[in-house]
Amino acid sequence: MEAQRSEDGTVSISCTLASTPEAVRETLIEVHKALSEFQFKTASGDVWEIALVEAMNNIVEHAYADQDDGEIAVSLEFSPTAVDAKFTDYGVPMPGGQAPAGTPANVDVPLEDLPEGGFGWFLIRSLSSKLEYSREDHSNHLHLEIPVSS
Repeated sequence: MEAQRSEDGTVSISCTLASTPEAVRETLIEVHKALSEFQFKTASGDVWEIALVEAMNNIVEHAYADQDDGEIAVSLEFSPTAVDAKFTDYGVPMPGGQAPAGTPANVDVPLEDLPEGGFGWFLIRSLSSKLEYSREDHSNHLHLEIPVSS
């Protein structure tokens, strides 16, 4: 993981991780460490990390179909107001060539019928002020901008 702080206070972090749930968890831990080292603080309970983790987990689960031999390149720029997050992977493209709509799952059902999944894209879209997806040269490119509070 590479991290640096620019003169304007922006913290840039980049890394490549394996397409595993464990690598996603470790990456989030390392991002927090880098932010701490540069004394970059976000508000308690800030939700930027939920969007990041959901995006990376979706890449692991869907683009790579839980194959652990894929790579995910991550580039993050933390400013006082937002995190600009870019993800690149070489997994399968998103269905229809676009990010899912993120329709909320129906939770107005009996407890035993509650869905176990289907919340990721709803969360990503709800937490992001910008979302762009493209497929170029056999790679997926996801760009999110997520507001942060300091």
